[in-house]
Amino acid sequence: MNIKKLLSAVLVPVMLFTGCSGGNEDDNVQTADADPAEVVSAVLAEIPISSAVEKGTDDVETYYVDVDISELDSAAFSLCGSGALPDEIAVLKFKTADAAKSAEAGLQSKLSSRIDVFTDYTPDEMYKLDTAKVYSVGNYAVYLALSDNDRAKTIVDEKLKG
Repeated sequence: MNIKKLLSAVLVPVMLFTGCSGGNEDDNVQTADADPAEVVSAVLAEIPISSAVEKGTDDVETYYVDVDISELDSAAFSLCGSGALPDEIAVLKFKTADAAKSAEAGLQSKLSSRIDVFTDYTPDEMYKLDTAKVYSVGNYAVYLALSDNDRAKTIVDEKLKG
């Protein structure tokens, strides 16, 4: 048997079994049914926010004005209560993955406005916004602007991906 036929015989079933989508790996990821408040608490246990104020589902529309909340299931977020620091984490759970993906644009708008405010206000804190993460995983949309965004993302992903 020649090598091309052997590779075809092995690789084609593997590709069919694993699925060869070219999309974002998080688009169709199976997520745990995580409580957003528990996810936020897990992150804050390692990466605290100075003067933290915790908010929930009823406050999303006020703080994230560009996020369509018509499909929002539950939410938790925490931010610096004094407003002096850009520190913020939000975990928004939606009824569908499409709604979570759509929320990314609203969260990105929030990040852009925070960058505009903090560039001159507290330039020493800009690293939190420069490395901020805005993304979705399954039915969850996430906003991270903390002192260690890579570690925060790892914690969030562990909680959401089960």
